[in-house]
Amino acid sequence: MDVSPIPGSSVGAVVHGTDITPDLDGTTVERIWAALDRHLVLVFRGHRDPSNDELLGFGRRFGHIPKTGLTTGASPDHNEILIISNIVENGRKIGVGDAGWMDWHTDYSFRPRVSRIGFLAAVELPVSGGGQTLFTDMYAVYDSLPAQLRRRLHTYRARHALRSGYEETIEEGFQGEVSLAGPEGGAGPADATVILPEDGTSTVHPMIARNPRTGRHAVYVNPLNTKRVLELDPTASKELLQDLCGYAGAPGLTYAHTWQPGDIVMWDQLGTIHAKTPFDPADRRILRKVVAIFDDPAEPWRAEAVA
Repeated sequence: MDVSPIPGSSVGAVVHGTDITPDLDGTTVERIWAALDRHLVLVFRGHRDPSNDELLGFGRRFGHIPKTGLTTGASPDHNEILIISNIVENGRKIGVGDAGWMDWHTDYSFRPRVSRIGFLAAVELPVSGGGQTLFTDMYAVYDSLPAQLRRRLHTYRARHALRSGYEETIEEGFQGEVSLAGPEGGAGPADATVILPEDGTSTVHPMIARNPRTGRHAVYVNPLNTKRVLELDPTASKELLQDLCGYAGAPGLTYAHTWQPGDIVMWDQLGTIHAKTPFDPADRRILRKVVAIFDDPAEPWRAEAVA
């Protein structure tokens, strides 16, 4: 397996010599983990295009893959696979999304078990270009903040909610507000109930996440889904979120991935946010997406002593 950092970018590396298969040996899996810890975004190239079962099996080597909960927009045979596409067939969209700008976010921040790893596989790409996927390093954002602000952020919680437009396509059992709670979750009183399933479309999380593998802290907010800082009044909350989300797309912190046929991109969802650039609506774009979530909903919120 060859891992080559992307020239001129502080984020991202290209991986050659690894098949996208569930049959990887433990050493290879750990090497991929180590590369992801270092580069945050991995681009797999030069491999055989995996089947849906192989893509799911590969993803499951890195965590639990939940069902999307969508009644439309997911693979008919594998609800865990989200189809991202602007294509309409027989008067019906075959996936979710369109050709416009997709704002910065991290997947499943509105669920109690947040996403740990994301996987995107290119199927069909716009012939005229566009449709890049952008990734910003939120670990580096945390590291760049003044120490006093970092300490404050460790005491704050934020509400995340599913963006509007999905309500009619998500199963009823996946709707409603759920929240981590209890002394380890840090998002509620000690006698509150901890909700373990991955359902829900609105959830409260601490504003600072901690990568359990590396110990690095990330600012866990995004423009698309983060709605309110609970400890602040609405005006102060809006100002703080605007300041923090203003780092999205910052030069030196961001990698812009230009897709090539067959690309599979794997990224650290806890420590990055991502977005999509527009493309010509007359072009076709199809990607397959799977998301690995944390087994323990409290795991990314367990923090060591704050410096």
